[in-house]
Amino acid sequence: MRIDPEILRNNTEQLERLEKLVSSNPNYEVDLHGGWTAAVAFAHMGFWDRRQAELLRIWEIGDPLPESATDDQLNPVLERYWQQLTPEVTGQMAVYAAREVNEIIESLSDEKVEALLGNGKQFMLARGRHRKEHIDQIEREL
Repeated sequence: MRIDPEILRNNTEQLERLEKLVSSNPNYEVDLHGGWTAAVAFAHMGFWDRRQAELLRIWEIGDPLPESATDDQLNPVLERYWQQLTPEVTGQMAVYAAREVNEIIESLSDEKVEALLGNGKQFMLARGRHRKEHIDQIEREL
């Protein structure tokens, strides 16, 4: 089973939006409410894309896919670290991680795609949805 072309298109579109936003040198300190700034949102996107990339990479070589591929309890813990990063670095982190996970997703075998979808893990393939949520949020506040 191949990946839905709409997922791949959305992943690419949101990567392009992210690249454009970061290259525009946005105000990384803009308040997104709830203690988040644009810099924190970029670090958050970068972390979650990088995490999915790593999970997919190790799974592709034969390691088992962890039962919990999302850990929402990590966000509050990581926020403190993300707030300490140089703001501009967070944008680049997000772009690099998005590129990396897109490449891995596009190279997955049909069997791997089918296994992810069969186990309710579409979110590991549909990374554009997560990026869109935060890019929209940043753009609204800028």
